[in-house]
Amino acid sequence: MGSVEETALHLVPEPDPDADVALVRLRARIATDIASDRRSDHVFETLIAELDHRISGGRSAIITIDDADQSRVRASNLPPAIATLIHGASRRRWFGTWDAAMQRRGEVLAIEVAASSLYREHRGTFVEHGMLAARAVPLTGRHGIVVGACVTYLDQSRVLEPSEVDLFDEVTSLAELAIIHDQSRQELLDRIRHDPLTGLENREGLEEKLRRALDTARGHGWNVAVLFVDIDDLTLVNDSLGHATGDLVIAEVADRIRRQVLVGDTVVRFGGDEFIVVLERIDAIAEAVTTADRIRTAIARPLRIADTDLTITVSIGLTIGTGDRTALELIDEGHAAVVRAKQAGRGTNAVHDSSLDSLAGDRLDREVRLREGIDHHEFVLFWQPKVRLETGRIVGAEALVRWEHPDRGILGPDDFIPTAERAGLIDDLSDWVVWQAVREVAAFADVDPDFSVAINLSASQLTRPDMQYQLGAALDSYDVAPERVIVELTESSLADDTVAERMDDLRSLGVRLAIDDFGTGYSSLAYVQQLPVSIVKVDRAFLVGLAADGSGAPVLSAAVAMAHALGLSTTVEGVETRSQLAGLRNLGVTWAQGYLFAEPATQASLVSRMLDESSRW
Repeated sequence: MGSVEETALHLVPEPDPDADVALVRLRARIATDIASDRRSDHVFETLIAELDHRISGGRSAIITIDDADQSRVRASNLPPAIATLIHGASRRRWFGTWDAAMQRRGEVLAIEVAASSLYREHRGTFVEHGMLAARAVPLTGRHGIVVGACVTYLDQSRVLEPSEVDLFDEVTSLAELAIIHDQSRQELLDRIRHDPLTGLENREGLEEKLRRALDTARGHGWNVAVLFVDIDDLTLVNDSLGHATGDLVIAEVADRIRRQVLVGDTVVRFGGDEFIVVLERIDAIAEAVTTADRIRTAIARPLRIADTDLTITVSIGLTIGTGDRTALELIDEGHAAVVRAKQAGRGTNAVHDSSLDSLAGDRLDREVRLREGIDHHEFVLFWQPKVRLETGRIVGAEALVRWEHPDRGILGPDDFIPTAERAGLIDDLSDWVVWQAVREVAAFADVDPDFSVAINLSASQLTRPDMQYQLGAALDSYDVAPERVIVELTESSLADDTVAERMDDLRSLGVRLAIDDFGTGYSSLAYVQQLPVSIVKVDRAFLVGLAADGSGAPVLSAAVAMAHALGLSTTVEGVETRSQLAGLRNLGVTWAQGYLFAEPATQASLVSRMLDESSRW
């Protein structure tokens, strides 16, 4: 005869007042445990103990399935040999009534285990331990998903009594409540610890995860590497294509990073455009560099979003440590390294160097001191005079900012401009230069009503939305004619399309515009002709070879001739000899600057030189 197996058994329970009281007490106890956030394993042990106490000859177990599809005996009174067969089994090795209950999503009975096909491979072991009949029901969690089973084995070939069925079903319901409580709590933790945009863990659990990795490394002699990944220029994507596109870029970068690391490694979204990768079991930094290179290559592949092909790059800072390091130390070192990577250029790696930590501290001190210098009015303007070659007289000057440092003396721009840019102080400094230069040009009017001043602006300064307002307000405040102010732009800044638009805005104020360092960038005079420029300032490099008769410098000669043909005035900087001065006069150059005439000096010194009638060239 075959086995007797049923998928449902309908019994009419007989009234049992004592059983009813016991069930009420069990419900109250389990509800209290769940409300007190007791571990689910503790709840399961209580339930199994209740089954084994009240089911005659019964041995029970609660079994759940983990994320790897392996069975886990969470609580049981099964013989060790039976529990070992069940615990840790992969799906293809599941068996018995508990397996069938999960597959069929309903009650499964085996009145005779020895004759049941569900126990074909293990019936001998079960009979040997006196487990002759079984009843199992599935356990369902959130969203109705089967997550395990509750099973009772009997020492006789029989079915459960009605009161035993009631108890078993009650235990099953209470076990499901504990499971759902666990799942709800875990989902809440996942929402707290995971980034909804990328699905990655966020920084909440990073320190703990790193600490565990370092503890493991200490015990096995491994290293742990941290890769600090920063998307380059994401603000450009947000500004040009919108934040929704920026979010798509972040999500795609996260996915590409995840695909380049091993299963045991960790990828965390650390901030808006920053990720941290934790690599475990690393022997040397070279392994981490290889992974970083692989990540950069994967991310650099063209990304098509909204009919636009984007090329995204990332900068990566790397550090490595063993169990003697702390999680926060590795994170800080990775951040310091990625800062250096960005300074070296987009799309690069940098490995942390502890010797640079002191340099970072020094840089911070310089930034703090620079801010104090601006607040305490320690900056002054020096003026580089400009001579009109037709008359040999000083007719203008270029404003050059200097820092009157109380300890180090007069400092040139190379000593503080890079720091100002890094510290976000360049706008404050630029505003001061604009207002101070306009104020001082008003003072020069007492000597020469037509005296003009030149102010240098970078592309980032020019494209500031308020720069036109700042310059216009300064001109109005000091009642300076706009044509007496010349705004000089480096030729390389013309690569920014926004610069041309802002040049028109400034020209509408009435100021004059000049292209500085002409010949060192990519533009041509034909291109300059399309811009609202009135002056071309030729770089000093083209003075080489210039003879007194104007020969020997063909590029300079051609540039001056073409500029004049286009109606542009010319300035040549870096003049140091009288021979060069004679050559420029023969070429018809409009103005000249250089140490031949004077070194940069204060306003008072320049005014004194202008008043000296002998100061003619």
